[in-house]
Amino acid sequence: MNRPLRVTVVAPYGVIGGAELWILSLLDVTDRLDVDAVLLADGPLRQEFERRGVPCALRPTGRSVPELAGAAVWLARRLRAGRPDVVLANGVKAATVAAPAARLCAVPCVWAKHDHSYDGALTAALAAVTDGCIGTEPGLIAASRHRRAALVPVPAPSGPALPRAEARAELARRGARLDGDERLLLTISRLVSYKGVDDAVEALARPGGRGWRLAVVGPDDPSDPGERARLTALAGRLGVADRVDFAGWIQDAWRVIPAADCVAVLTKPDGTGPGQEAFGGTAIEAMLNGVPVITTGPGSVADRVAGPAGAPPGGIAVPPADPARVADALGRLADPAARTELGRAGLRRTAANPGPAQCAALLARTLAEAARLPGAGLRGSAPVSVVVTALDQGPDVDRLLDLTLPQLTVPGDELVLVDRGSADDTPHRVAVRTSRDPRIRLLYRPGTGCAAARDAGVEAAARESVVCVGADCVPAPDWLDRLRAAAAEPEPAGVLLGVCRVTGEGLTGRAMATAYPLPEEYRGVPRPGARVHRLLFGRGLGAPGARTCAFTRGVWRDAGGFPAGPETCAELLFERAAERAGHRTATAGSAEVEWVLRASVRQAARMSFRDGARLGRSADRGRLARGVVRAAVSAGVLAAASARSGVRPVLLAMACGYLSPAVVRAVRRGDLIVLPAVPPCAGVLMAARGAGAARGLLGRFTAGPPGAGRKAGGIP
Repeated sequence: MNRPLRVTVVAPYGVIGGAELWILSLLDVTDRLDVDAVLLADGPLRQEFERRGVPCALRPTGRSVPELAGAAVWLARRLRAGRPDVVLANGVKAATVAAPAARLCAVPCVWAKHDHSYDGALTAALAAVTDGCIGTEPGLIAASRHRRAALVPVPAPSGPALPRAEARAELARRGARLDGDERLLLTISRLVSYKGVDDAVEALARPGGRGWRLAVVGPDDPSDPGERARLTALAGRLGVADRVDFAGWIQDAWRVIPAADCVAVLTKPDGTGPGQEAFGGTAIEAMLNGVPVITTGPGSVADRVAGPAGAPPGGIAVPPADPARVADALGRLADPAARTELGRAGLRRTAANPGPAQCAALLARTLAEAARLPGAGLRGSAPVSVVVTALDQGPDVDRLLDLTLPQLTVPGDELVLVDRGSADDTPHRVAVRTSRDPRIRLLYRPGTGCAAARDAGVEAAARESVVCVGADCVPAPDWLDRLRAAAAEPEPAGVLLGVCRVTGEGLTGRAMATAYPLPEEYRGVPRPGARVHRLLFGRGLGAPGARTCAFTRGVWRDAGGFPAGPETCAELLFERAAERAGHRTATAGSAEVEWVLRASVRQAARMSFRDGARLGRSADRGRLARGVVRAAVSAGVLAAASARSGVRPVLLAMACGYLSPAVVRAVRRGDLIVLPAVPPCAGVLMAARGAGAARGLLGRFTAGPPGAGRKAGGIP
């Protein structure tokens, strides 16, 4: 039922370095992601993807602007042909190609940031055009400048390393000339100049390093094809060639770390790379095996090696590009007792590092939330309390119960219906159901508003997880399962908003329904045309609330319950209250309900006016600023048109632009017969919403801040 998330991974290089090992290790332990890959360079990475059954497409791409632009156009065509749920750009170059391509196709794009390269204008631009960012360590989260950045660290290895004797034997088979138990310095990295392997080579020629041998593990890199020859020549000039060995690339190289007496992570700024190691997976793997680390600092790896103030470090930090200090550190580590002390400290510091399964779950959650499909590939098993409020809605309640009760499939599930004082037979209908099904509970709260009634239902709920839905909604058959799965994510969002498909009765009702977004518009990202419309006119009418949402009672308490206001805004207002309380919110784009708009045009306009007024009062400063700028620009356009006696064409053009989404929705629904009625019907609702928003903004300045007047009957 709940299929895996379809993900296109864009990888910039064909070599296998830390960023590539990160994604491969996570894909190995999750079945939530259905992946295909696009490689911008060929190499061993393609074989690794194919060995895992991941389809690969190769598009060799250089670093010049024309090559990157050509790759973006090619990728856009590929995304249109087989639209994924989300694109994962694994690095800066990948994001430079993937972000514009995904934007053109309205596919969400998440950028994985692995280092501090291009931490300037390019990073700011990528943060603006991507829908999420993944950082592999906290410093990268801050450097990304992304407002939706999530931490997915490099995982600890999933299995045990080789014992020391077997690890040394493996290195010997790879060409390391080990003699007995002599001290071994190990580097594990691609052979590129900024990794600082040359500093380790030079350190061997200095007094502190003369009792050490160096084993270099890692593949050649096409971006720096002469690095191995340069290092070999350097070792020959310094007279240490007999103590420097190149072992090449080793699958799961972390398994040979116990062969070493010290591991070096010596990244340095040399104009060809990021300048500092962002996460340093090799350093973590060394400390997990009790092997001390020599690393360059300041930086994230040096901070992690140093640990908290006052605690013993797990290694030694030296300035970058300073072979003399590396040699001094090797001299200190010639003492076995010093190596043991640092190794034990590093092991204590990294024991809690998350493993591949935990990191893969965080990756899947981040990608699913960016695609607005949280819970994709999951099946929730926690019991929930479904809370419904009703007022004179007997037939609606019967229909809702018929559709909801079959979805209460987990032991402990219940449905709490709060009657607000119905004058029809709603209470009798529910009482009859209650007598036959103990999962249904009926509460009487006559005279209460919708918000207070919902609060009463949540307060009475027996389960920690709560799902609210409108009594006049028609939930999809898998609606509750989708919300339950989304709530099963690791560290789920505090509030999960479902989506609402608005339909109407009769020609007028169907025309008014086009004023509301389709559920498909919540999945993915807005298309370029929709973005232009939003820039010019704002978000428009918006949905009549989500009409359904899921949360925990703890989040509900933190938010202060449901804010008083129109029923159709209840979920959105609650979402904002939860965000102000510090909780993350997300849209569950696959948890769908239908809402039939039965009101007349006048009634619907009044409802839209009230909704707009309430949302105008609760608007944040960013929305207010954008609204003011938009209004000023519109006034300027009209003033310029008036000066030239061209008001009517300008007004007509603005009206057509404003109503264009409603027309497009009617076409998408195949309901072409309503097109003549769309401009007047949808236009009235949109205008009423805008007028209400203006009224709400005025009320904001005359009646105090939003939320100042809580409703009666809220949280005790």
